[in-house]
Amino acid sequence: MLLGLGEIIILLYLPTLRKEARMQSKIYINGIHSIAPQACFDNGFFDNTLDQTPKIFLEVIPPKYTDYIPGKKLRRMTKVIRWGLIGAQKAMEDAHVNQIDSILVGTGNGNISDTQKFLNAILDNGEKMLVPTSFVQSTNNTVAGNIALMLKNTGYNMTYTHHSTAFEMCLLDALMQFEDKEANAILVGATDEITQENVLLRNQCALWIKEAINPLDIFKIPTKAAQMGESASFFVLSNKKQQNTYAQLIDVDLFYQKTTDGISNRIHHFLQKNNIREDEVDLILGGFNGVKKYDQTLETLLKSLFPSSLIAAFKQFVGEHPTASAFGMWMASQILSGKNIPKEIYYKHIPKEKKEIKTILIIQKAYLSEEDYGMILLRRI
Repeated sequence: MLLGLGEIIILLYLPTLRKEARMQSKIYINGIHSIAPQACFDNGFFDNTLDQTPKIFLEVIPPKYTDYIPGKKLRRMTKVIRWGLIGAQKAMEDAHVNQIDSILVGTGNGNISDTQKFLNAILDNGEKMLVPTSFVQSTNNTVAGNIALMLKNTGYNMTYTHHSTAFEMCLLDALMQFEDKEANAILVGATDEITQENVLLRNQCALWIKEAINPLDIFKIPTKAAQMGESASFFVLSNKKQQNTYAQLIDVDLFYQKTTDGISNRIHHFLQKNNIREDEVDLILGGFNGVKKYDQTLETLLKSLFPSSLIAAFKQFVGEHPTASAFGMWMASQILSGKNIPKEIYYKHIPKEKKEIKTILIIQKAYLSEEDYGMILLRRI
């Protein structure tokens, strides 16, 4: 994977950033919302109403957009912008806040539908009489910008496009702002979408499935290709605990590593600096995607490091896409707040006995590069 100059500088400077981001004060997840291929909008996800319809790719179950966005504005918005506005609005309602200090959005592909729409218009119209709307909205920071306009927020606003670790970069930025006492409440989110052109292009390579399968069966019938997906998840982070707080965000890390020993050492150091032993991690949410070669490496690593921990997954619900780990954090937040755990989240083996979940470690692994990792550590309040 090619890195831009800005990304190289950030990766070189990351040890310093991580040191600065070590939290003195506690950070809480006070509001959450997810728009996904499962029924997350009405909490159906935890009511055993999971969709098991065989599909080639997993598309979001859309909310009723007109309940949140005026019709005149709606027609100019692509679905990823709609998700961002609704996700931000619902997360803030859940946290009982009207305004936030910062807006951070992560995305791997950006507002790809508007980009493709504008490029198609160039070809169809012979580079003449082009409508500017798609061009204006084609930039990656469109979602964060529209959220700011909706909230009339003029505070810190940043979009991260670090592919599979874009969401983790948002969290790292948020941790540093809290550490420097620059913010009391921060909106953090991530979103990626599927488009028709995207499916056609990706189907030309052997990385994505071409036949419909039940997404909840991807670990039972491992394949050589992944199931594409999309989602949008948003969170309100705060340095103040509330009555409705879901969980505590302990720390976040992202790194590039090829060797198994190097990955193990990084995970051990990450937990050690947060005063947590491996056997104290109750649940691992791994970025498994059903691809045998990809999953086998991660599975072997996790079982050797965490022999007493439950191992679960999240991509069977939203498909493979760069910011799927944000949905993983939405799941973890719900579990730590006391929601019943659907048996479908477990990776291969369903535990015979119910275990109390106090600490969850989310490990995201990039699909296309396979050497990029992200970690999110959460604890029950």
